[in-house]
Amino acid sequence: MYLQCIQSLMEIKLDSKYEPFIKPSSTKMDVGGMEIPPTSLLTALLFGFANHDLMKAKEYYFWRACDVLWNRPDLPEPLMQPNPWAKIIIRSCLENKFVAVGGAASSSKSHTMAAYAIINCLSQPKDTLVLITSTTLREARKRIWGSIISLLAVIDDMPFRIRDSIGNVAYVNEHGTLLEKSGLSLIAAEKSRTREAVGKFIGIKNRRVIVIGDELSEISEAVVHAGLTNLSSNPEFRMIGMSNPSSKFDAFGVWSEPEDGWDSVDTNVDDGWRTKWGGKYIRLDGERSPNILAGETIYPYLPRADQIAEKRELLGTSSRGYMRMVRAVFFDSDEDEGIYSENEITKSGCMNKVRWASAPTKVAGLDPAFTNGGDRTVLYVGQVGTDDTGQFVFELGKSYQLNDDATNKAVPRTYQLVEQIKKICKKEGVAPDDLAVDATGAGSSFCDVLAGEWSARFLRVTFGGRPSDKRVSVNSQLTGLELYTNRVSELWFVGKELMRTRQIFGVDSDLAQEIVGRNYELVKTGSLKVRIESKPEFKQRLGQSPDLADAAFLALDCARQRHGLIAMEPREEDPNQAYRKPPKSMKHLKAALQNDAAYLP
Repeated sequence: MYLQCIQSLMEIKLDSKYEPFIKPSSTKMDVGGMEIPPTSLLTALLFGFANHDLMKAKEYYFWRACDVLWNRPDLPEPLMQPNPWAKIIIRSCLENKFVAVGGAASSSKSHTMAAYAIINCLSQPKDTLVLITSTTLREARKRIWGSIISLLAVIDDMPFRIRDSIGNVAYVNEHGTLLEKSGLSLIAAEKSRTREAVGKFIGIKNRRVIVIGDELSEISEAVVHAGLTNLSSNPEFRMIGMSNPSSKFDAFGVWSEPEDGWDSVDTNVDDGWRTKWGGKYIRLDGERSPNILAGETIYPYLPRADQIAEKRELLGTSSRGYMRMVRAVFFDSDEDEGIYSENEITKSGCMNKVRWASAPTKVAGLDPAFTNGGDRTVLYVGQVGTDDTGQFVFELGKSYQLNDDATNKAVPRTYQLVEQIKKICKKEGVAPDDLAVDATGAGSSFCDVLAGEWSARFLRVTFGGRPSDKRVSVNSQLTGLELYTNRVSELWFVGKELMRTRQIFGVDSDLAQEIVGRNYELVKTGSLKVRIESKPEFKQRLGQSPDLADAAFLALDCARQRHGLIAMEPREEDPNQAYRKPPKSMKHLKAALQNDAAYLP
């Protein structure tokens, strides 16, 4: 009965072959066939992890120690569940001296390795040093170092002193002396600090040294070689590198290279191989997440089917972003990643016109030439409203290129442009509230003049600023802040989602050329986020700035921010019946009123 009660609280099934117990015939405690003086359950489990010869036993003791430390009934929730991916990672680390873990975003690799680092230190605290390499302390706190601190925070009476401000957890011996050569230490190893990071590897000595390279793709290859060269002379040395795979030639690619070369494996299919360093590579493919294979969400923190579907629509299954963030594949193509494709534009019907069910509201976007390295000052007019199918849509109209008179010395350029804006908006029927203006850099002072000469009610948008907290679509729980690095990236990609749901119209050929020309990349800022290329980068490649497109997306953002435009799937129509709007239930109305991004036609 006791074992059944304990089992109900634990994540790991008890195995009588390895579970510690007091032998009735003696005063000794049996730990998987090894006898030790009676002690606490946790101490016995840590002893078994450190000293048992069988890998299966070590794995058992690791997960049982996790249960005792982090899956206790007095905690609000389990902190270290043995999900299938975590089990693969831990088993690989126990069986191999060198391990490369290539995983999809949110594959729990950093959190799992945080637990691995702590259990190793607790099992042999005096003799173990774990070095954590990451880009910066700030970024590490969002990933593996943040997990380490949160897991340590719930452990009582541990022989360590946490010094989070300097990225260190030092061992404190029985005399109260702090020994920095033992414990856990974070090494900031971003590429600009490579020399400093490599220098910290020199002269490190302990019986057991473990290096865990978090986000190895973002770190210099020199760090990998320094770890192998300077630390491998320690009696027991292990090294684990983790990342979302990117290039075969960055630090993680070098660490993951197959023993017979890249041509010997199919990175799109193979889930693992032996590396040229004599280690093991494991791949965690988001399309085969434990939740997806189970057909239900068992582990909410691992990729779910709805999240994968959303990324498939957002990025495209053959894009570098999808391959890296979802499939955990080393992408072979050297081609740039465009946000929009010509095929996407033609298939979406976005170059068509709208048949309005009622009079739409005029909106506009203004991209001043002197912000963000632009060439032209462009005012793009659009309109937002309900079409004859009942869908809430956005249509682009006429664009205006504003020019100042250089010979008019009496009126400054800014004031000339403000007068043109006022006249065009009056002519087009655009109210001040329905104009969005890029306020980046010099655009801020331009906006001040516009506010003084016309109205302060227009929408200021800072392209390099913080993304919004609005959801990217009605079916998504993700916000702009979670997906993008800045506002301009959000503007362009939200347009992509609206194009997919057939809610953008009026795109002409000139605008289409600019839209398909802009590229993006995925950057690591705590999580993997989208960042589009800058105007100067676009201009260097294509010869001119995407001012027309930026103005169009500003108008679109005004429709989104001021009128609640949000991507939602088109309504299915019965071709034999005229369209009728479905009645709104009280439940629907209540949900909509609680959602700032909702629109009630």
